[in-house]
Amino acid sequence: MKRIVNILIILVMTMDMEGAVHTVSGQINGHDYVDLGLPSGLKWATSNLQDTRPYPMDGIFAWGETEMKSFFDCFCYKWCIRNSEEEPTPFSSEASNTDLFQLTKYGKIDGKTKLEAADDAAMALWGLPWRMPTVDELQELYDNCRWEEVPGGIMGTSKLNGATILLPFLNGSENCPYVDSITDITMTIEYADLVRFVSLWSSTASKEWEASSLEISCLYDGEGAHVGGGVASEPRFLGINIRAVSR
Repeated sequence: MKRIVNILIILVMTMDMEGAVHTVSGQINGHDYVDLGLPSGLKWATSNLQDTRPYPMDGIFAWGETEMKSFFDCFCYKWCIRNSEEEPTPFSSEASNTDLFQLTKYGKIDGKTKLEAADDAAMALWGLPWRMPTVDELQELYDNCRWEEVPGGIMGTSKLNGATILLPFLNGSENCPYVDSITDITMTIEYADLVRFVSLWSSTASKEWEASSLEISCLYDGEGAHVGGGVASEPRFLGINIRAVSR
């Protein structure tokens, strides 16, 4: 007589970010993940990537770098050299600054648009099978969840199986979307009371000086909070969070 064995997968609900509930489906290499029932079968880590050393900007990385640091600009970006002694303006608002610096990897110089394993912070710090998500995987996450603001961040609830994932506001601050390249202040400081951001790097370079990221914002429009977003592009030396994925 053939025995039929039913495997029961227990979803553990844990508390984070001042009491918000998120789902833990299991562990890979000692790191919790959530299975959101995505079409790709991808599993998402339940916490952002961390280095082993404490930094003021905890959990923030420049694109293609595998170590956290406390300051982000062209001068200290790993894959950049300066071409001119001319003083740059804040890079985020002046495209002409691309004439002052030159990338040494990824882009026109080598034709590479996706991070190599050695430059993928998730692989470097957590080990395979963990890695940074692709731009399509970021979009898949965004499209298949319903998003709402919770204390300290934004929660996504899967439209497919009801599991939840929490994404904290960048740098753990409700008013810090990312670190400005030159001035080392939040780029939306003048809008600090109106908008809050979650930003996650992908493993993909979108253009010569930019890399792809998922941005989810909570905008206060006078009639309450509106949460929305999607894939965008950012200067790659900015400090942004990374959320690892695995199959």
